[in-house]
Amino acid sequence: MTKDHQHAGMPDSFPADLAADAQAAARTRRIRAQAAVWIVRIDAGRARIDDARLARWCARSPQHGKAFEAALRQWREADALRAPTHAKSAPAGNITKPRTLAAFRRFAFTAPRAAFAAPFAAVIAAIGIGAALYAHAPDYATAPGELRTLALADGTIAKLDADSAIDVRYTPNERSIVLARGRAAFEVRHGDPRRFVVHAGGGEIVDIGTAFQASTPSLNPARTGDVLVTVTQGRVAVRNAAGSREAVAGQSVAFGDGDRAPAMVGVDLFAATAWQRGRMVFTDAPLGDVVAALNRYWNGHFVYVRGSAAALRVSGNFAIGAPARALATLAETLRLQSTQIAGRIVILSAPEAAATQ
Repeated sequence: MTKDHQHAGMPDSFPADLAADAQAAARTRRIRAQAAVWIVRIDAGRARIDDARLARWCARSPQHGKAFEAALRQWREADALRAPTHAKSAPAGNITKPRTLAAFRRFAFTAPRAAFAAPFAAVIAAIGIGAALYAHAPDYATAPGELRTLALADGTIAKLDADSAIDVRYTPNERSIVLARGRAAFEVRHGDPRRFVVHAGGGEIVDIGTAFQASTPSLNPARTGDVLVTVTQGRVAVRNAAGSREAVAGQSVAFGDGDRAPAMVGVDLFAATAWQRGRMVFTDAPLGDVVAALNRYWNGHFVYVRGSAAALRVSGNFAIGAPARALATLAETLRLQSTQIAGRIVILSAPEAAATQ
């Protein structure tokens, strides 16, 4: 079969058409995601509906303006906004026009700013349009939804939880690990004369023949500002500028950035280490904490809990690899209203919230 015969009846521009379609689809997804971010920024008190920056963004193209109008409509349907009765007669118009933006100033935002518990940077990262958060690339890192097991140069096994990063520095006298973010577990290889130490949050965890995990403060909502160390085998010494404490298998130690000495804390070992088995385990935990964990394992999505729903209590055992199923179970079990914006941001709210607005 000749080359000419192979392509008979196929337009010469076929590959170019496919590429153009893919680029257009990607641009549409990006604009919709950015529109959703604007809505969340407004609700978080980080922007206003009449913000000049928003007006400029909407004016970039008709597609930008329509994307924002669609996101705003979805947000209102989720009871995130309350429109006074006199606003019903507001002109429809194009949101890209400043005079139309003025019509939206009459909307009253009902949720307190404090309800936006997750950092705004998490929304940006979740939808994949954020800038780099660190000055340099870590030696090993995972993305949201990704778990990774590593064999380090000395034979130590390191397990990285989702959205985590470590730097590894070996010298003639020390095997040094810096936990830059997230959570990591270590099964330390013995027989090496150099000490094994993990640096995290202004302190250090020194191996004394053990397996342990450490997590940075962002993963410990009940102990804001603390690094949490949980020992699963052997013994560790935990130190910071304020003091030191040793812990053995089954024990956990929390410490701050030097103003508080390391202290023993009660932690459910099974639940704390469940991520290493591919599970998320919660016992009477606030829904806000559960959703924060869910966001770590759902790459490209962000779940946002509004108002009183964040305080609902949850007990459950969910698969890390099935975050959508976990979300559906939570919404059904707790009878929550669930609305998606741009296919990536999910709003959860208690149904009674709609009745009180």
